[in-house]
Amino acid sequence: MIKNKKLVEKLEKELIRREPVNIEKNLKIFNTLLKFAKEMKKFPTPNPLEGIEIDIKYARAINGIKRTS
Repeated sequence: MIKNKKLVEKLEKELIRREPVNIEKNLKIFNTLLKFAKEMKKFPTPNPLEGIEIDIKYARAINGIKRTS
């Protein structure tokens, strides 16, 4: 359990600042994750709008937005 959140955040920022960006490594990770998602048949979805009504309903409830129509 993290007891000192600010100290951990400071450490994370310092590590990010010190470590140079490695585009090759980042693209390799991305491609590996994309391949895995495709193997699991999670990406791309056959119908990207499937379930959008439920997502909108949840978003309205969370954000306290009332229906206008």
